[in-house]
Amino acid sequence: MARTKRIKAEQILDKAYEMVLADGLKAITARSLAKALDCSTQPIYLEFGNMANLKQAILEQAKARLVWYVSEEQRTDDALVNLGIGYIHFATIEPELYRALFIDNHFGKDEAQLFMGQLTQTRLQDYQPLKTVSESEHERIINEAWIIITGLATLMNAKLVHYSDAEIDAMLKRMLKRCF
Repeated sequence: MARTKRIKAEQILDKAYEMVLADGLKAITARSLAKALDCSTQPIYLEFGNMANLKQAILEQAKARLVWYVSEEQRTDDALVNLGIGYIHFATIEPELYRALFIDNHFGKDEAQLFMGQLTQTRLQDYQPLKTVSESEHERIINEAWIIITGLATLMNAKLVHYSDAEIDAMLKRMLKRCF
């Protein structure tokens, strides 16, 4: 009779994700994960083939989590401000995921830029203020907004500054007023 699998891919991924939330992506090794699961490394390699595949699966979960943060709650009547506040929430509530994706560059620069570009485009497809400007102005505004949003997110992730949602909302709206 064949032996039943005790540890499944979902369990491995859940434990790995939990470890990333606590200690960052660098903390994930086959041995540390196997120890946390109380098993050998064999199930990890059987389910994912290698650690790179497991880490990619973790990053896909992290991307989905970021999408949730920028999509779930509409805090203001301005889609770009909502996008910024959601991104900053991700950086402060899920600090290790934010670091893995955007500071430690485990995502890869090109993939991160592509993902964030697609996410921004999706969230702002009906954003009226951008429909009234040229393509070059559109790009300039989005780039300036992302520089400010990422700066705030990174400073707050590092606990160097703290702003309330109302303060972030006001900063982003002032920035947008200057852009348009």
